[in-house]
Amino acid sequence: MRSFVVITLLALVAGVGVVRHLPEKQADAATHSGRPQEVQSVALDGHGNLPIAALRGVLSTRAGDQVDPAKLAHDRDSLEAVLVAHGYLDAKVKAAEVMYDAGESAFVMFEISQGRLFHVRSVAVSGTAARESGFVTIIKGDVLVADRVERARTALADRLVARGKLGAVSVKLHTDESAATVDVELSAR
Repeated sequence: MRSFVVITLLALVAGVGVVRHLPEKQADAATHSGRPQEVQSVALDGHGNLPIAALRGVLSTRAGDQVDPAKLAHDRDSLEAVLVAHGYLDAKVKAAEVMYDAGESAFVMFEISQGRLFHVRSVAVSGTAARESGFVTIIKGDVLVADRVERARTALADRLVARGKLGAVSVKLHTDESAATVDVELSAR
């Protein structure tokens, strides 16, 4: 993926001239010829099995926009949040790198380090009978995916309501960074 992005950027640059590299913080302070700083592309640079569709889906910076440091910072945070929701709890996304060609067109790139994929080490259910906990849909060894944890919480809450009990269920996650595992605790109230 990295080589594809680099080759694509090099091809674009070769066709339009010299590129200046400016960190995101300096992009807005740079002096330009007064032309709009229009974004030509937004690239994601990372290794492994990145959830590309989900990552692209949260970007607010699009081709045709003007460079906006606040949007770029928001995009960085949104990209990290998507990775965490997909189980990469120690994911890091560097600040956007903005490159300008000779015509002052902007090319944006986010460097992604997804980190380790965290798995469920244990699942505990408290505050309800054991027969209710059979509806929890996550198990030891599963990748810790936010949607799956939420579905497990909702399934248990719905089961409690169906049994005529109050269906409030909370979730606590206890992370073991060294082992890249998480203990999931569902508590019925």
